[in-house]
Amino acid sequence: MSNMEDVGELKQSGDLTGDGGVIKEILQAGRGAERPEKGDEIVMHYVGKLEDGSIVDSSRTRGQAFKFKLGKGSVIRGWDLVTRTLAKGEKALVTLAPAYAYGETGSPPRIPPNATLTFEMELENWISSKDLFGDGSVMKASETEGGGWERPGIFSEVTCKIVAKRLEPGPGKVLFDGEKVFSVGTGTAHKAWDKIVQDMKKDGSVSLICTPPCVTGPGLDFVPADVTKVQYDITLLHWLKVEDVSGDHGVMKKVLREGDGWETPNEGAFVSVNIEYRVVTNGVAGDVAIKHEPFIFTVIDGAVAEGIDVAVQKMKLNEIAIVYLKAPYAFGSCPNMCPPRIKPTDDLEVKIELLSFDRSKDSWSLSVDEKKKQIIARKAKGNQLYNVGRLKLAMRHYEIGTSLFEYRTAELSPEVAKEVNELTMACHLNLAACYKKQNNMDKVLVHTKKAIDIEPTNVKALYRRGCAYLALDNFYKAEQDFKRALEVEPENTEVKRKLAELSRIIAKQDEADKSLYSNMFAKTK
Repeated sequence: MSNMEDVGELKQSGDLTGDGGVIKEILQAGRGAERPEKGDEIVMHYVGKLEDGSIVDSSRTRGQAFKFKLGKGSVIRGWDLVTRTLAKGEKALVTLAPAYAYGETGSPPRIPPNATLTFEMELENWISSKDLFGDGSVMKASETEGGGWERPGIFSEVTCKIVAKRLEPGPGKVLFDGEKVFSVGTGTAHKAWDKIVQDMKKDGSVSLICTPPCVTGPGLDFVPADVTKVQYDITLLHWLKVEDVSGDHGVMKKVLREGDGWETPNEGAFVSVNIEYRVVTNGVAGDVAIKHEPFIFTVIDGAVAEGIDVAVQKMKLNEIAIVYLKAPYAFGSCPNMCPPRIKPTDDLEVKIELLSFDRSKDSWSLSVDEKKKQIIARKAKGNQLYNVGRLKLAMRHYEIGTSLFEYRTAELSPEVAKEVNELTMACHLNLAACYKKQNNMDKVLVHTKKAIDIEPTNVKALYRRGCAYLALDNFYKAEQDFKRALEVEPENTEVKRKLAELSRIIAKQDEADKSLYSNMFAKTK
């Protein structure tokens, strides 16, 4: 195919590529002569089928149109080609040979290798990439591609060359010519810059024409108040990847030097790092408060603050990163470990270099004996962490303990099965105790039930589940569990006390109900 992917050379229907790879039949004509262009955000409905007529995917079934950016490699090759030929509202039946669909490998399990696909495609709408916000306030005037394939992601710290020119009122004048550094998606830069850089490659450039309300933005004090039109020429020089590794902005990792390979430490890995801690005050990091070169620890073993455990599991060998820790992920997670010069309420900036690591064995590769030793160790470590207030970390050890024999691939001897069941049950009960401390009674019910499934007469499990039901005002089920526990241990004073407490609560509730209904009937006489 001789550069047929240039939209100017594509037909509107029939054999679009000249090799029979993309056949298009128009089912419903569209409106107008305009067609989408590269970079436009496409809104498409479709139904995809195999040659035998079986449906492999459908936006119609989901009830929601599919959105993608044209020409950015986010869809199969045939889709990119066909979409450029569609008018708004046009519906077409498209047949794609494997080379223009999923090729020799297919897309298991739904699409087999070397599959020819048919799509009924309907172009609902598109948003022009030239009109950044769809309201004419920011228009893309020109663009050069840049090199490579990577683009900055959300939170990336980007450095751009910016030339800002006043266009109106005239005469034209350069307002700024220099570099700007900002974090993507944090509201610290002009919203047009924020959006456009996520679509740019290194050394790519773009010119934006901005009118109210997008003439200026945060920190752009060089734009006079009377200016009504500005041109921003933006060149993406470089960026540092920043990742929200905790998922709640509590642990943010900025890569200073990329690591080697693809492996990262896992839970239980033995790691060696160079590490520096700085206290952050009003968003600014101070001098180095602590420095260890090297520092050796086991991941999730309780030797470091929670955020360090989280961050190193996202690092590669020889990677250097700056990790920003909110206080709850810093020494707020372990106040008893707080070193001099750092308080539990301090946010921290931590520089980490991952020197080496030995991954712990994955659970699927452990023998029965190794799993048994592992669950004993996890339970013991969880208990140790629970006793020093590291509740979240303790829970992670108990969770691993409960999962080790969740899927049993080999028959266990009666003796081993009994021991495994006891250990697994203990981990579930300890998790229930942790969730009780967090006042999460629904989770208490989950883990006490799993313990009772293992041993239906376990008094501790029945008692803890009864207490959870009581806290949730489910008096009937609470009473059932307490009575079952007393059947097993008739003299258990704690269960007796709880049952008596429940009886008083029920009696008080009955009195309140009686009074309520008495008043209701009195009013109706």
